[in-house]
Amino acid sequence: MRLAFWARKVRSWRPRMSANRHHGWQLATAVVMAYFASVLAGLPEHFWAVMSVLIVMRPSAGGALDAGWERVCGTMAGVLCGLLGVYVEHIGANVLLTTLAIVAALAFASAATPALRSAAVAALIILSASQLAGHSALQTAFLRVSQIAIGVGVALAVALLSSTYDAPRRLHAGCASLLRAMALRLRQADGKVKTTDSEAEQAAASARHALGRLTMLARGADREAPLLRRAQALREPRHYSRIAGLMQRVFQDVAVLRRMLLAAPARQDGSPACEVAQAVALALDSVADCMAGTGQADLSALRRIAAGHESHLADAGASCRRAVLLAAPLHMLLEDLQRICFYLRKKPHEQS
Repeated sequence: MRLAFWARKVRSWRPRMSANRHHGWQLATAVVMAYFASVLAGLPEHFWAVMSVLIVMRPSAGGALDAGWERVCGTMAGVLCGLLGVYVEHIGANVLLTTLAIVAALAFASAATPALRSAAVAALIILSASQLAGHSALQTAFLRVSQIAIGVGVALAVALLSSTYDAPRRLHAGCASLLRAMALRLRQADGKVKTTDSEAEQAAASARHALGRLTMLARGADREAPLLRRAQALREPRHYSRIAGLMQRVFQDVAVLRRMLLAAPARQDGSPACEVAQAVALALDSVADCMAGTGQADLSALRRIAAGHESHLADAGASCRRAVLLAAPLHMLLEDLQRICFYLRKKPHEQS
């Protein structure tokens, strides 16, 4: 893909600058390009394309593509509703009531469907087509869609050629940070470090926020993959989203394990509960190092602990009940971490 080739060329010589300043230059460049592209195309109302750029422009190509797709879908829905309103007015309906009803309905729908946020504006432009001299409602609809396409195309091209926002690397760094935080929380389950309810709630809220951000980063990375020709992600759609989904499962597995370890009656050094916590924390840290590219994942201790607890399943004694209860979450955690390592070994961030 030629666009991906030139994107890498531009990124190799661009000067370093702060993220905010860089995005400011992206916006300014895209605004000027969209305006002159509209002029060269001979379309009226040149600032319609500029408005589209201001709405959909994002620092990354994946974010711009998401916003641009929503913009196009919302505009098309608004155009169709606007044309329907023009037909209803043509057969005798009150112009003011028809316009208010359609715009209000689309505004209400946009609260539930974010993609329809631009539909009300597009419908209003079509229904007030008389304000654009010399153009019918159908012509206005065509012009509106053309200007949206120019604005979205320019925003996507600028974001692709100038983006410093590497979504896959940010995703891996975010995963590594969250895994280390989970490992630290597990080590605190030995009872030596007391945590209050407010601290536990704050840690849980922070983890949920981190998981939400990882999901957004993964979605953006999957969007960018076809544009930047990331080979592995091209062969496996939603590659990065699968990693984010596995992180959510790991978080749930660790939360269950931590609650069970906190309920253990004895958590002194060398106790079974302490040994489980240390083994799981070591596995999480090693996978985090693999995510960050600073080491290899080592799941041997976790695999040994999981196999040891599984061996207690054949025993019926009361002393083995807690080991039996730990066997299931340990095996689920081991399976999820192994799947994450499987995806990491493919190195999908390498470009062909």
